[in-house]
Amino acid sequence: MRTFLKVTSVVVVAFLWAGPAQTQQDYNSGNSMLPLCKAWLRMMSHDFAVVKNEITTGDASPGGIPAYFLGVGMCAGQVLGIAELLNAAPIAACVPKEVTGEQVVRVVVTSLEQNPADLHEDFGTLATGAIIAAWPCRK
Repeated sequence: MRTFLKVTSVVVVAFLWAGPAQTQQDYNSGNSMLPLCKAWLRMMSHDFAVVKNEITTGDASPGGIPAYFLGVGMCAGQVLGIAELLNAAPIAACVPKEVTGEQVVRVVVTSLEQNPADLHEDFGTLATGAIIAAWPCRK
């Protein structure tokens, strides 16, 4: 048990130490999240060669592989969380139950790619707008 705690402590310290080196970038913007969302979509192919390439990309990123994959997961988590939240109170967006998480992330990525002038804006706001535009509730 002590060994587990020591290893866990080292991992947590490594994440915290890697974080300050990345503070110059706005992690809440479309600019920051778009590449991470695209990486998540690539990994959803379940192709080992693609995942291996993402590991190489992550190894070269600030913070290394752990920070890279954390960001990739944060993108998907934020998009899917927004979709769930919008569906909880179906006023603006009504995402059908049969729509997959991959489809929701793909809609957001497509929207961001089609509107590059907005990428400096808050990612959550951009993702919300994309989801509402793709699945508006019928009145």
